[in-house]
Amino acid sequence: MHNGLKKDAAEILKSAIEAVEPSVAVKRALARDKNTLQVGNRSYDLDKFRNIYVVAFGKASVPMSKALEEILHDLPLKGMAITKYGLGSKLEQIEVYEAAHPVPDENSLKAGQMVKEMLSQAGKEDLVFFLISGGGSSLFALPRKDVSFKEFVKLHEALLSSGATIKEINTVRKHLSVVKGGGLARMVFPAQSISLVLSDVVGDTLDIVASGPTVPDSSTFEDFYDIVERYQIKLLPSISRLLEDGLNGLVEETLKAGDPVFDRCYSKLIGTNCIALDAAEKKASQMGYNTLLLSSYITGESKEIAKVFAALAKNELLHGRPMSRPACIIAGGEATVTIRNGGKGGRCQEMALSFAIEAEGLEDMLFLAAGTDGIDGPTDAAGAFADGSSVEKAAMQGLDAREMLNSHDSYPFFDGIGDLHKIGQTGTNVMDIYILLVK
Repeated sequence: MHNGLKKDAAEILKSAIEAVEPSVAVKRALARDKNTLQVGNRSYDLDKFRNIYVVAFGKASVPMSKALEEILHDLPLKGMAITKYGLGSKLEQIEVYEAAHPVPDENSLKAGQMVKEMLSQAGKEDLVFFLISGGGSSLFALPRKDVSFKEFVKLHEALLSSGATIKEINTVRKHLSVVKGGGLARMVFPAQSISLVLSDVVGDTLDIVASGPTVPDSSTFEDFYDIVERYQIKLLPSISRLLEDGLNGLVEETLKAGDPVFDRCYSKLIGTNCIALDAAEKKASQMGYNTLLLSSYITGESKEIAKVFAALAKNELLHGRPMSRPACIIAGGEATVTIRNGGKGGRCQEMALSFAIEAEGLEDMLFLAAGTDGIDGPTDAAGAFADGSSVEKAAMQGLDAREMLNSHDSYPFFDGIGDLHKIGQTGTNVMDIYILLVK
């Protein structure tokens, strides 16, 4: 593997992640002048509020909370930050709790119960900050009254291995939970609320990030039904009854646009994949590359997306298109992996492995696929580097690339050739970034 290209790709990714560092994003979004707080086009007189509550949830909840504490350093805050195991650290005023991701656990349920209890104390003269980031859907969970938590967890596992998109998965989650799909907006009413959102979904749709807890939901129980039918997911008894009752209008839908609770809510998007990609492109240009920012809307099966990047690499090497070399093509989004058997890896590692197969034998180019959160699937790697020599290097170690792609064993493949990209958990999450470099 070309070490110069590998180093360059790592530097470009690093710049992208730094641009969406959560505390930077929060401080960029809030402007305080004495006791006046400006958030987007809204102005708040902090003297008018009796209490200020903070509910942060997602992989970026701790640094987001820390930034808010610094901005409101002279005011008493009550609240909690719910984050993934291993990402917690002590804050000055806000309590920190850790829970599981991407499948909720008992701590997720406990966190949901504690949030409900705390928000029950909020009144009309109070202000609530919701600091929302990717991973919030599992880290903070509170199923509807008659839904078994065990069955709730089983459905999450089935959805995550089905190949369903994050929009589809969160559509189902919203209908299972009392805190998602506008549920927190209903819970906190009549207090005023400000939601600062770090997006981890394609298109930055607010009702999909963390399953849209503070915004109107456009999905329905009919959508829930269509999704489980499409992916042939068998529902366990309590969830099957909920869906049937929902379809028959016997239980409440998620909150829709026009509901008066949203008159007291304000939401602002403060960090996105596009911001990260812009920073990556700027860094690559500074390093001397001719750049193309392809798209921030990449979705679909990882192994199929990889074929497009391999085709772009071939076109660059043979024809110098779509730009002259040295070239850097950057894109972002969130792919899926449909798991048909076991294996160890993540969507970015699987994409890199498929790219390695498609680009076998090509020289003077390199591909990096990585998650901005530093964690690709249930592994300790952000992603992996691949080039035209990856398959041959693996074969020398007794590793069969095609066989390992079929068994979703991308982690041991790249571990075997030393091309996993490990950067640790970053504390942010704005989906994935794909970088193709051609000398």
